[in-house]
Order: sequence, then structure tokens, then C-alpha cells
Amino acid sequence: RSVLLEPLPFHDPARLYLARTIPPPDSGLNGNFPINARHYYEWRTHCRACASVSLLQFEELTLTGAGEPIKLPALGISSNFFPTLGAAPALGRGFLAEEDAPGHFGEVILSDALWRSRFSADPHIVGRTIELNGEAHIVVGVMPANLHLPKGNEWGSFFGPSKTPLLFRPLGIDASQARPIGNLNYTCLIRLNPGVSPTQATAALNSLLADFVRQYRLETKIILIPFQQQVTGASRAGLWLLLAMVATVLLIVCVNVGNLMLVRTAGRYREAAIRLALGAGRAHLFSMVLTEALALVLAGSLAGLALASAALRSIAAAAPASIPRLDDVHLDGRVLAFAVSAAAVSTLLSGLLPAWRLSRIAVQDSLKAGAATSTETAHKLHVRELLVALEVALSTTLLVAGGLLTLSFFRLTHTPKGFDTANIVTLDVSYLSPQYAHGVRRRYVEETIEKLAQIPGVQAAAAINLLPLRGDDWFSGLEDPDRPAPPASHAAFANFRFVTPQYWRAMGIPLLEGRYLNASDKGRPTAVISEQAAAYLWPNQDPIGRHVLGVGSQSPSLEVVGVVGDVRAKSLDENPPMIVYEHYWRIQPIGMSFLVRTPADPSSTARAMRSILSSLDPEMAIPHPVTMRQIVGDSVAGRRLQMDLAAAFALFALLLASLATYAVIAFAVARRTPELGIRAALGARPLQLMAMVLLDAMRPVLLGLLAGLACALSLTRFLATQLFGVTPYDPLTIAAVATIVLAVAALACLTPARRAARIDPLTALRFE
Repeated sequence: RSVLLEPLPFHDPARLYLARTIPPPDSGLNGNFPINARHYYEWRTHCRACASVSLLQFEELTLTGAGEPIKLPALGISSNFFPTLGAAPALGRGFLAEEDAPGHFGEVILSDALWRSRFSADPHIVGRTIELNGEAHIVVGVMPANLHLPKGNEWGSFFGPSKTPLLFRPLGIDASQARPIGNLNYTCLIRLNPGVSPTQATAALNSLLADFVRQYRLETKIILIPFQQQVTGASRAGLWLLLAMVATVLLIVCVNVGNLMLVRTAGRYREAAIRLALGAGRAHLFSMVLTEALALVLAGSLAGLALASAALRSIAAAAPASIPRLDDVHLDGRVLAFAVSAAAVSTLLSGLLPAWRLSRIAVQDSLKAGAATSTETAHKLHVRELLVALEVALSTTLLVAGGLLTLSFFRLTHTPKGFDTANIVTLDVSYLSPQYAHGVRRRYVEETIEKLAQIPGVQAAAAINLLPLRGDDWFSGLEDPDRPAPPASHAAFANFRFVTPQYWRAMGIPLLEGRYLNASDKGRPTAVISEQAAAYLWPNQDPIGRHVLGVGSQSPSLEVVGVVGDVRAKSLDENPPMIVYEHYWRIQPIGMSFLVRTPADPSSTARAMRSILSSLDPEMAIPHPVTMRQIVGDSVAGRRLQMDLAAAFALFALLLASLATYAVIAFAVARRTPELGIRAALGARPLQLMAMVLLDAMRPVLLGLLAGLACALSLTRFLATQLFGVTPYDPLTIAAVATIVLAVAALACLTPARRAARIDPLTALRFE
């Protein structure tokens, strides 16, 4: 409810949309992209369909002078961003229109969390000066505690890391002077005017770009995505799957309780007959059994609510950051109403059939039910066997889903990554202070690499602007400047990475042709490219000595000196992109990730890395180092949670089904004791009795197994989007599930069957 069903916590959220850029159909690119700043200016100035058009961009700022230096996630925003959302500061004011001017970074707004954690909720914080990136900023406002903004890809792809922003400052750009082609660097949030449809607004936005389309031959289009759809879209399928599994387990529990109540009421036929003979009405018997079911359901429901209330915070904290709106998850009146409704439905599912069966008994037949020679008739067992079959079918369906997700997760984590995950410790650094001019950054990186390489046990030390599995960055066209592409064709796109020479050795990325970059490549236009990029540009040709076009304002021609293996850059379930590696010397990115390969203890190496960086700049915010194994684990955290829950629900469902099978068979053996005694007295051997009971017991199990497999095969297409490297009809999973279900059911039936085989005929004939 909190993630998918509740409207976003902003004013009139149905009118909020994100504008995104769609690439040309034949460009080879999938998905959508951010927008150009000049486009934003045209829309904000001229779009009559839009009530407000705002711009934002992720950035990071280093806070000093308020305790230990710390790097904080922040948003650069246009002055009308918060008014577009319908949010206002709890203290102070928002940004003024004149503060959108280029280079205007003097003001800052704090989040409530930062205000409380670093400034002790100082009520006089407005007007105070704080230091960010080595420059003075004036605090003009503090946002309210109930402002929960999206993060990471919830704003769309290419936004930035999945971190909750703690600071806000003006973007400081002149969008009216931006070049209206390329430079898709900004996220655009739009509030439509009342009565304007998304289709009308989309047409208006695209029409305002008509001059640019003609002038620059743009073939991109603008689309509008509902804000809520963008925020929750990635989690929607997984959460609905989770809810379906929870409902299935609840249904299995209800069937199990109903089956046990049928067993219980079967032993009360004489009691019910006596009650009827003494004048009780059938409605009284019906309500009596239903009341017992209600008591059971209420006890379980109250215990479940208490457990849910106690565990909710820890469950939300353990959930991966990829699930949006976790801060909004809480128990409230609507959740309690849902729980009450679920309890009412559970009562009916558990008690309706037992109550109906007991209220419909024949008095004369039931008074004879306790006779020593009476046996359990077949039709009395059919309903209970059908319920067992239903439980087996439901548990089989869950087992197939859980098995597919588990196998998918296994294959995902064991898919070739292109790099080695063992023995690598990483640490991210941002050169945000003005003291880090180009030359200073160069010296700092080199000095840092030199000192990291001296840590005992370190085999290689290196740096890169963005580690694998951390997303896309410096995304640009891939082309050979010596062989321009035909005018009608569209360039492929590649990720550009800026590295120090030891990077590939530190990461364990194999060299396929040529050589790695080295110290002599400083200031030289050279590059190493991935295998896929080489195959695209020069299929079946030697790429060494050829050229690729670099990125940046100068776009130099880079000589290819080596080819390395492909690497999964964004996520394990996406194919490796084409990558161009360039020496960091030319671009010198503001952010670099240092990494070392060492067989030593990661914790001691991490402490040494922090110590070295602190000694080089005590004012730099230094985060805690992480290993590449942790980075890989974080990238699949959402799938791991889904797999763990699916497997847990499936195993719990199988346990319930096996308990139901055991209970029904044990009761059937007890009720058939006189019959079994007669068979034994007439010469039936123990193994024959045991086989008869086992065959009767496995009949509903086989029926349920077949029904469950058929149901699973019909529903697994809904799982297709959640799977990696596995088909929804994987024969290995289906065979394993069938084997497990049959084995567990056989074990559940074994004890009652052995009990039947040991029946003494004389005792059985006297059984009451």
C-alpha cells in the first residue's frame, strides 16, 4: 500500500510528470534519457499546458566545520522545484528566481535529517553560514521532516546514485544559452495545468522544439512519464509477486485449518446428533463451528499484527534501497482494516465447510457412528482428500516460483562479470574543494596511488572515475574519426572511463590484444577499448593503431593501443556495454574510486587506505571503504530479498501441506481401524495393509501435484521479467519440485502407513 497504492506525498501528485528524451528508433538505444537544459528553458518560458516546469541534477557536497568532514548527497535545483512539488520549507524560505543565475551557489537549504543530525535542530540556523566544498554558503531554509523525495533511478536512468538528498542549492546555469543538442544532463519535473491531458502536454512540449528539430535534424522525441509510475515502476512487479505469495500462503493456512476442523467435526457427529435430538437447531451447530473458527483466526490475526508491528521497522531497514518510499511504510487504519477483512475471509475459508458439514448430518446415522463395527466410508474422506490436493497444488505452485527465482539468482550471481570480485577493496573520493584545480588533482591522484601501493600485501593499486556495477557515466557516441559513419546511420554509444594504468591488473580484467595504458600515455591521445567496441567498429580487423573519437569539448582522436575483455558496468542482468578507457590525465574527473588488490585482511587494508587519504587532506570527506564483493552484493540485493522470501514461503507452504497430508491420513487410519482389523483377520499381510494406505494417501497428493504443475506452468509467464538465464518452463526446476513434493508427502504418509501395518486384529475389532 505504502509503495504502490498510496499517491505520492505531494500536492495533487496526479498532475506531476517527468519529461524524458526518447532516442531515434534505429539508434540501437533502449529506454529513455534526461533532457537538455535549453529545452527546459523553452518549456518554462512558453509552455501553456504546464503550470510549472522545474529542473534538477544530482551532486555531492563536502560539509566541513560542523564536525568530521562528510560528503553529502545533494540536489542542484531550479528555484521553482519545491513549488512544483507543492512543498515548502518548515523554516526560512525557498530559493528566489534571481538565485537561478549562473554561478550563484551562495544559498543552501537543509533537509530535516541533516538539520537534526549535524546542527542539533538549531532553530536559529536560518542565516547561518556553513562551508560546502571549501566555500561559504548561507542557510536560507530547512525542509520539513515529512518530505520524502525519490532517489537514484526513481528519477529516471542516468540520475545518480540511490542516495537520499540532504542538501539543496541552486543549479546556477543560464539555460537560455545552452546548446540545444546533446548534453542530456538534467531531470525535468513538470506540473500540468488542470484539465490538460498528458497527450496534449506532450504535443505542446515537442512543438516548442520544432525549430531545433529542423535546425539540428533532431530525431529524438519527448515523452511524459507519470511521476508515481517512474518512482514505483521498478518495484511494481516484485511487490505484486510478493503479495500474491503471501496471499497463497494464507490460503494454504486457511485450507489446512479447515481440513483439521473437518477432522475435528467428524469426531463430533454423535455429539451433534445428540444435540439435534435434544432440540438444538442446525443453525446453532453451524454458528458453533464458525465461532470456533473465528476464535482460531482471531488468535492468529492478533498475534500476526503484534509481530508485524514489532518487526516492521527492522523489515523496512533490511529491505534494499531499490524499493522506493520505504520511509512511508507504516501501520495505519487502512492496513488494520485490511487485516480485519483478511481475518473475516480467513474465518469463512476455514470454518464454512466444517460448519456446513456438521449442520447437515443425519441424526440416525450419526448415532450409530460410535458402534464398534462402524468404519469410515469413502465419501466422508473425499472432501478432506480434495483439500489436501488443493494444499499440495498451491504449495507446488509456490515451489516452482521459488525454485525458478532461486535458480535465476544463482545464474545471475555466477554470470561472467568480466572482472574478479575477490580481494579488492575500494574507496570513493570527490575533489569538490576549489583547491583541487586540474594540476592539483593530478598530483593528488598520483601521490595517493603511490602510497596505496606501499600498503603491505597490496599487489596493485589504481583508480577509475566509476567502478563496475555503479551505473552509466560519460555516455557518448562511439565512432572512428578516420572513417566517418554514413549520414543516414546513427552512431552507437559507449561508456567512457578514465583510469590509472594499473586498473585492469587490479580488477583482473584480461588483456586480449595490444597493451594496457602506462605512464608514458600521460598527455597522449591513447585509449584501451572493450572487446565489444572493437568488434563493432572493426569487425574481423586488427583494432590496434586505429582511432576512436574521445569525449569532452575537444573530442580528440584517440589511438587504440589495447583491447580488454567486456565488463558488466550497470548491473549483472544487463549485457556489457561498449567501453572506451582513457588515461585519467586529460579529463581528471571530480570523483575517483581508488582500489587495491590484496590477499590481506580487507578490514586492515581499509583502515590503511583511510589513514593515507586523511593524511593527504584532513579536510576531505572520506567514506568507509567497501569490497567489490559488497558492491556486487548490493547490486543484486533486491533479487536476493525476492528469492529469500519466495523460497521461505514455498518451504513453509510445503510444510503445511505435508502436515495436512499426515493429519488426514492419520485420522483416516484411526477411523478405518475396524476395517483394517477385518482385513488383517481375513489374511491381509502387514505389507499389503501398508501399501494400501500409502496408495490411498498418495492419490490426492498426485492429483494436487499435477494440478499445481499445470497452474505453475500457466502462471510462470508472469515471472518472466523477474528471471535471468532461466525459462519459465525450466525442466530441471519442475523435476526437482515434483521430486521434493512426492518425497515429503511419502514421508508424511509413512508413519500412518506403518501404524496400519502393525494393527492387531483382536484389538481392532474391539476398537471404539
